[in-house]
Amino acid sequence: MYTNAGTLSFDLAEGLVRLGGEARVVVPASALMALWGGASPAARRVFGRALGESIGRAAAKRLAADGADPTHAMIDASPEAALSELAATWALAGLGALDLERWGRALVFVVAGSPLGADGDELCEITLEGALSVASGKSARVVRIERVEARARFFVSNAGATARMRAELARGTVWAEVLAELDGPASRGDA
Repeated sequence: MYTNAGTLSFDLAEGLVRLGGEARVVVPASALMALWGGASPAARRVFGRALGESIGRAAAKRLAADGADPTHAMIDASPEAALSELAATWALAGLGALDLERWGRALVFVVAGSPLGADGDELCEITLEGALSVASGKSARVVRIERVEARARFFVSNAGATARMRAELARGTVWAEVLAELDGPASRGDA
């Protein structure tokens, strides 16, 4: 039975799964990807954001002290504690292992072992965007910058910097070069 806001629980008698007080549904990754593949871009965005916002809220609740308001919990926590709770909640959603890399001032999240595979990178991108926006209370934009086997990297910044990253990647520029340019003195307002 569900007893803790930070616990994933299975109530087999009632046929319910809960995380952070919210009901969950366990679905095969292949079924989710079949639905994803048939959805319009607008529907994909709505679904991915809703999934991410749920993850962000659950992580913030897990991070908040007993009874404290979770609204600023991620911002007030150490980067390590915030990442730990976000990664744990991401994993509890079954989306793989979440980690963080710093590239100068740039934040790059790494998703490893996602059952969604490369076809699910767009879903991970939108979901991460929703999770970070809700957990931090700030608008975040995310773009996948690399996939190598079962690991994908996602650059997190504002709309301008992520749009620039997308444009440069489309031109064939290596993502690390774009990060270096965004971190340079001429771009201090972009990243």
